[in-house]
Amino acid sequence: MGHSAKIVLFSFLLVGVCFTSHVSAQKLQDHPFFVFNNGVNDQKYNTPEKQVRLLKSFGYDGMEMKGIDGLQETIQALNKHGLELYTIYININLDDELPYDKRLREVFSMIKGTFAMPWFYLTSKKFKPSSEENDLIAVPILREIADMAKEYGVKVMIYPHVNFWVDNVEDALRVAAKVNRDNLGITFNLCHFLADKGMEAQSAFIPLVEKAMPYVFAISLNGADVPTEEILASPNQWKFFIQPLGQGNFNTYEYFQAFVERGFTGPVGLQCYNITEEKSEHLKKSMIAWKNFQRQMAER
Repeated sequence: MGHSAKIVLFSFLLVGVCFTSHVSAQKLQDHPFFVFNNGVNDQKYNTPEKQVRLLKSFGYDGMEMKGIDGLQETIQALNKHGLELYTIYININLDDELPYDKRLREVFSMIKGTFAMPWFYLTSKKFKPSSEENDLIAVPILREIADMAKEYGVKVMIYPHVNFWVDNVEDALRVAAKVNRDNLGITFNLCHFLADKGMEAQSAFIPLVEKAMPYVFAISLNGADVPTEEILASPNQWKFFIQPLGQGNFNTYEYFQAFVERGFTGPVGLQCYNITEEKSEHLKKSMIAWKNFQRQMAER
């Protein structure tokens, strides 16, 4: 067998779940494809104007912001070029007396009527990751934020991040259910899912997607390798779990397809953390892979 036979395909079909056979290319095209801030921000692309022009040149729909600083300038650059802000990466620190940025209401006011849905990563040095007993602290904070956001018609998300307090998708779902606000959901992040589940990722994926779907407002994807014992023992797992889209032996197309088949209609973010390739080269490759996804959908 040729070289391609050596590539291990991470096929979710192996878990015994049959996808429906007809998903139109248009359904894929309807999902906005945006880039994480870490995919556009460096010394060369160091202003919102430069970053937005880069994204537009390759056909991306918009971007993520990291933090609140410079929000107005970013929105202005996106509006100028006809692109969108899809999310803002914001911290909730459970250890602080004021656990979130006091400018949050202003942020919600600024993004009112747009597609932007801030996603919040929850951290603590006092409390261990996944410590359910501390839901009593986190849930009221998230309710306060969700209620504030709803005044402006804004949706918000919990962002699971390995080794943070909300460490995984199950944590995010548990907390979101307790918050019980219809404008608060979660994001499903491919790289953090692989890092969290490791060797169990293949068997855990479909049941977790089906459980998560009522809460999933957005997802992230990228190229990746299937978890192995060697990768999990590596001091830098991210170089395996975050690659340009289309690279690695993990079947990212089937990952995305699993959400679409189950009714997902939200935006899709390209995770770019730790990718050292020049920004324009990486974004070009990843857009080619995304368009290939469209062709695969059209051929079904």
